[in-house]
Parts: sequence; structure tokens; C-alpha cells
Amino acid sequence: MVVGLNFSAFKSLFANSEGMAEGSEYVENTFSLKGLSQFIGEHPEYVSIASFNVNEPDSGIFYGENIPRTMGTLGNLFLLIEYQRQVENGILLPTTEINLTELNDFTLPGINQNDHEGTLEYLSEFEEPVTLDHAMSALLEYRSLALADYFWFTLGKQHLTALMDSLNLPQTEMPIPFSGIYSVIHPGMVTHPTKAPQHFANLAQVTRDSLFSRMIDASSFYASDAEARSVRTELFEKNRLSITFMEERDALKFFPHSTAADLTKLLHKIWADELISPEVSEAVKEKLRWSMSSEPIQRSFSDYGALYDNRMGMLSGFDFGTSIYDGHSSVQAVFFDKLPVAFWLHMSSNHMQEDYQQRVIWDPALYETTLSSIEKNQ
Repeated sequence: MVVGLNFSAFKSLFANSEGMAEGSEYVENTFSLKGLSQFIGEHPEYVSIASFNVNEPDSGIFYGENIPRTMGTLGNLFLLIEYQRQVENGILLPTTEINLTELNDFTLPGINQNDHEGTLEYLSEFEEPVTLDHAMSALLEYRSLALADYFWFTLGKQHLTALMDSLNLPQTEMPIPFSGIYSVIHPGMVTHPTKAPQHFANLAQVTRDSLFSRMIDASSFYASDAEARSVRTELFEKNRLSITFMEERDALKFFPHSTAADLTKLLHKIWADELISPEVSEAVKEKLRWSMSSEPIQRSFSDYGALYDNRMGMLSGFDFGTSIYDGHSSVQAVFFDKLPVAFWLHMSSNHMQEDYQQRVIWDPALYETTLSSIEKNQ
């Protein structure tokens, strides 16, 4: 009876037995942040860090900072910047009411579903109608992929392209609608469905520009065609992505990428009120401060703003913060990318990446341990 009631979970477990063991040898020594810092120094293939005091941008931790890594929902920063730019210029009104049922056009069953449900729960608590400003705040904290797609099309491809061109971030690709990304990487969403390895090999032959155009077109098509969207929804409900955990991790190569160097360069400009205008910079910072209401953050920071992402094989984030202990302010980006599945499960379940990232700012001992581990292994 237990197996019958939980058959899909048991089926998934057996299908991913190899992945559940991948990287397990790293787990025992990384239950502490000191152990994690040692792992960072020993495994540059998985990690990129750029972290520095805003008053001393040329000194800090710079580790694989120019290696392109999966951007994921960190790309929501660009949606936020463009949103605030359009609000500042009167193109969008932050008080514009939105219809949450429109998010159904971009929702994919089984893909970051908890994040989406958390977003809807947060927005349902408002007594007044939900506005664009409410929705943007929810996007940053709860990271609904469907809501990100909604903003992507609300802001417009032309505006987002112009923004990315103006920011001068040579290693950063434009964010792409997530419903399009997952539709394109699904091996069953093609004319002649095939196994993941062959499907991924076919996608790898496509140029990045053509691949992203295909993803944008897919998201737009399914959002506008109810019948096709129903077929896609049924396919995702039946078997999600139809790939193993390891294959899902490997599919990160088809997502837009950025680097720790590019993101900290941008974050530094935001911190200094030098992005587009002081008003836009301050509005972006204020939205990123969503976690300042939490007691653990208040214990260690007088100011803090961040975005994070957590999906199969990756844990990443960027933040700015002012330590409550010595008053210094830092900006940083930390990527754990293409991680072995078992090790990713270990880090994810223990929220290690967020804890590590925050403590690197306010804990000098962890900062120095990380530097020493990097220097030792280099």
C-alpha cells in the first residue's frame, strides 16, 4: 500500500539512483561552512565568487569570476531594472492592477511549483487588488517562473534588449522566458520525440541566438494558443521533463549565462546610485531589500539586499550588505553551478549557499578561510 500510494516518488527514486549517489563523497566534509569553504578551494569547476568591499573594489575574493555560469532567476534583476526604468519614465504605472489568472499562460506543472504556489499565497493576502508593484515584490522574494515570464512580456523584448545593450555586460546574456526554456529542452516537445541525450545533442548544434529565439517563440506561442497550451500542460503533468536529475542538471547549459564579475560590476553601480538614474538605482535597492524584515538578517546587517536561485544542480545568488559589526559594505555574487546531484541535495536541503553568502560579508573568519582555501589550492 505504501508503494502504491507513493508510486511516482518511488519510480523517480529508482530512475535517479545513479544521480542520488553522484557527489556523495563530498557531503561528509561539508556540514560546516568551513568545510564548504575548503570544498570551494578544491573544486573551481563548480564555483565562481566575486566579493569585495564597495570602497575597495580592486581587492576581495575573485575566484572564477569570469567563467560563464547559469543565471537562472538571478536574471530577474534585469526585469526589475527595466520595470523601475519604465515606472520612472511613466511608461508603466506601479498601481496597475493585474489578473493573476494570466499567469496560467506560463505555468508548467512540476517546474518550481512550490515557488509559484508561494507567490500566489503571498499575493492572495492583499486585501486590495494586486498591482504590478505587489507582483514585482513577490517575484523577487518567491521567484515564480510564471510571474517572471509575465513581466518579461509586459516589459517587452525590445525594451529588454535595449537595456542589456546599454549595461555593457559582455558575458551576460539576456534573460529568456522560463516557460520557453523548459518547453524547448523537454525531449517530448518536438515533432519527433527522442531521448534526452540525443535531444540535447541536437540543441547543442544550434547557435545561442537561434536557441533563445526558439525559446521566446515557444513561450509566446503557448501563451497565445489555449489548445496547444493544454497539450503542453498535459505532457508536463504526466511526466514533468521526462529526464533524470543528472540530465536536468546537464540541461543548465541551455539557460542564459552570466558571470560573477558582470553581476558584481552591475551591483556596485546600483549601490553607488549610478545605474540609469539615482531614482532607479534606489528603487532597485529598495525592492532587493525584501529579506530585511527577517530577524536573522537584522542580527547581522544594517542593510541587506539579495536575489537567489535554487534548481537542480545549481545554487546561486548575489547580494549587497552592510555588516552591523564593523559598518563595512560589500557586494558579491556566488555561483555553485552544475553540481553533482547528491551534493546539490545536501547543500539545498541545508540552505548552505544562502548562509555561506551572507556570512562571507559579516564574518571575517569565514572570509579569510575562503581566501586561504583558494590560495592554497591555486
